[in-house]
Amino acid sequence: MGSTLLAIDVGTLSARAGVFDPNGAPLGSASAAFELLKPLEHHAVYRMDDIWAAVGEAVREAVSLSRRDPREIAGIAFDATSSLAVSATGPRPLDGDADVFCWMDHRGEAEAAEIDETGDRYLDYVGGSVSPEVNLPKLLWLKRRRPEAWARLTGARDLVDELARRATGVDGHSLCGFSCKWPYLPGRGGWRQDLLNRLGIGELPRLGSLSRPPLPVGSVHGRLSTETAEAWRLPPGVPVAVGLIDAEAGTLGVIGKGYAGRINRTLSMISGTSNSYIAFAVEERRITGVWGPNRDAVFPGYWMHEAGQTLAGAALDSVLTHHPAGPRVASAENHIAIAREIIDLLDREGPHLAARRHIVPDWLGNRSPLGDGRTRALVVGLGEETSRRAFLEAYYATARALALQTRHIIEHLNANGYEIDRVAIAGGQLKNPLLVRLYRDALGADLVLSDHPETVLLGTSMVASVAAGWSPDLFAAIDRMAPVQSVVPADASWRTRHDHAYRIYLKLFHLRNEVEAESRMIHAAVADEPAVHTG
Repeated sequence: MGSTLLAIDVGTLSARAGVFDPNGAPLGSASAAFELLKPLEHHAVYRMDDIWAAVGEAVREAVSLSRRDPREIAGIAFDATSSLAVSATGPRPLDGDADVFCWMDHRGEAEAAEIDETGDRYLDYVGGSVSPEVNLPKLLWLKRRRPEAWARLTGARDLVDELARRATGVDGHSLCGFSCKWPYLPGRGGWRQDLLNRLGIGELPRLGSLSRPPLPVGSVHGRLSTETAEAWRLPPGVPVAVGLIDAEAGTLGVIGKGYAGRINRTLSMISGTSNSYIAFAVEERRITGVWGPNRDAVFPGYWMHEAGQTLAGAALDSVLTHHPAGPRVASAENHIAIAREIIDLLDREGPHLAARRHIVPDWLGNRSPLGDGRTRALVVGLGEETSRRAFLEAYYATARALALQTRHIIEHLNANGYEIDRVAIAGGQLKNPLLVRLYRDALGADLVLSDHPETVLLGTSMVASVAAGWSPDLFAAIDRMAPVQSVVPADASWRTRHDHAYRIYLKLFHLRNEVEAESRMIHAAVADEPAVHTG
C-alpha cells in the first residue's frame, strides 16, 4: 500500500517536489529552475522539455532527501500554473522554439476584448470579462497570427495535464483547468460551441483529446509509466492523480481543518509572482471582476471564485531591479533585508514614510475587482529623487498598495454574498516580514498563518492521497492532513492609519478607471477618422 506521497508543483520559474507522510508532514523537498522566455513584449513562453527536465531533477532529489524507500510511494499528484502547453508536428509552434504559453503571456489582449464584445453566456462565468491570461485568447491569437503553426497543432493542454500525460502516457484533462481556463461550463452545457463558431475557432474542441470528458481532481489520471519511473528512480504503476492549478493546490493546503463548516467566511491567498484569492460557495454567484463561478473546479458540486493581482511579487522584484538606489538584483535575501530596513523606519517614523506616494498596482492589467487586462498602474508622488530613502519609499508604497488592493478585493467579494473574515495565506510572500505586517493590519480581516513550510505542495499531496485511496474525498484529506494554524492579531493603531491610505487608494482607483475609459474613447475616435494626406 505504501506509506508516503509525492507532490510536484510547477511554478512560474521552477519545479518543486516534496515527499509527505500520511498526515501531511514533509519528509523531503527539492526544487529545480527552468527558463522563462520573453522574446517579444507581452510574449512569455517555455520549452516543455526544460520544464520536464526540472521536474525529474526535483523529484529525484526530494525522494533522496526523504530517506524513504521509493517503493513506499503510494500516490503522485501534480499542480502547476495555469500555463498552456501546445503540441505540434514539425518545429515547436511558439516563438523562441517554445511550446508552452506562460500564464502571464498577454499577446491576446485584443482577442480577449473581442470575446468580451460577443456578449456570450461564457462571460457570466469569468466575471464579465475574459482575461488574456486564459486559454482562448492565446489560441485565437495563434490561429489568426500564426496560421501555419495552428495547422500543425496536435493538442492543447493545461500544463498540469501535460505533466500527467508525460508521467503516465495517458492523455486526459482535469476539471479544474476545464472549468477555470477554457470556454467550457460543467453542468451548464459544456463547450460554448456557438461562441467558438462565431470567433472562427469552432474546431477547438476536436483538437487532440479536448473532446474527452474532463476528470475530477483527485481521481486517477493514470499510472506511472515504466519510462518515467526509470528516469525518476521510482517503481512503475504508482497511481497519478488528476491534478489542479497551483493556486487551488495552495488553497487546499491553507484553508484548515473543519473548512466545510466555514466555507463562506474563509478566503485563501496564494502569494507569489502573482496573487490568487480563492473562495467557494454552495450556490452559483456571478461577481464582476472575479473569475468564476467555476463549478466542480476543486470540490464536486461547489462553485469557486478566483480573484487576483496579475503581478504582485513581480512588482516588488521590479522595484529592486529598476530603482537606481536599489540592489538591482531580485533575491529573497534582498527582499528580507529591505523589508527589515523599512520596518525599522516605520517603527521610528510611523505613517510619515511614503505619506505622499500612492499606487494603484495594476502593472499588467487588473484581474480583480475591475477585470480589465488592458489597464495599467497609476503612481502618485513620483519625483526625480534617486536616494536610498526614495528607494525605500518606492518599495513600501508598492507593498502597501498590494495590501490595500487585497482589502478592496475582500470588500468586493463580501458585497456579493460572501462574509469573509479570515484570510489564510500561503506562498513566497510569507517570507517577507513587511508584507506579512501589512496584510496583518490593512486587510480588515483576520490573517491566518499555518505552521507548515510547504503549503502548496501539501495541498497537492492531499490530492495524491485521494488517488491513492487514503482519503475518500478532498474534505476528508484536509481534515486529516491540514497543519496547525494561528490567527495573527492586527495592530489597531496601524489599522486606522491604513484606513486613511485605503480611502486615497479608492479615489485613485476610480480616477484611473475614468481616465482609461476616456483615453480609449479618444483613441477609438481618432482611429475612425480618415487619414489626412499632405504634400
